[in-house]
Amino acid sequence: MADAGLFFGFGEPYPGREEQGVRLWNEANAYYARLLEAGRIGRFEPFVLGAHGGGLRGFTIIGGTPEQIGALRFDDEFVRYIMRSQLCNKDVGVVPLFFGETLSHIMERYEHEVSALA
Repeated sequence: MADAGLFFGFGEPYPGREEQGVRLWNEANAYYARLLEAGRIGRFEPFVLGAHGGGLRGFTIIGGTPEQIGALRFDDEFVRYIMRSQLCNKDVGVVPLFFGETLSHIMERYEHEVSALA
């Protein structure tokens, strides 16, 4: 079931790295498309944010099964894109996402732990 994912967010580019950042954005999206075509992820969707006064400039949501997402986190090419992003943009982060049945399971566990500590 494709109910796990990653939120890959990035901030403003470092001065002088704008062109490299745009090139990296295009390369990364082509990489995600190849992963999707190969069945290694269930989906991806890139976003760029409008001016809002915060540091986050854009993000990509990558979805798949917990196994697909787990494997992706340690994929050499994925790690390379994260590293390259950190060299081009401020505030790069990769955060696990939970939705669908996985979210239900996580929330059940959370409620259990809250009750255990009450």
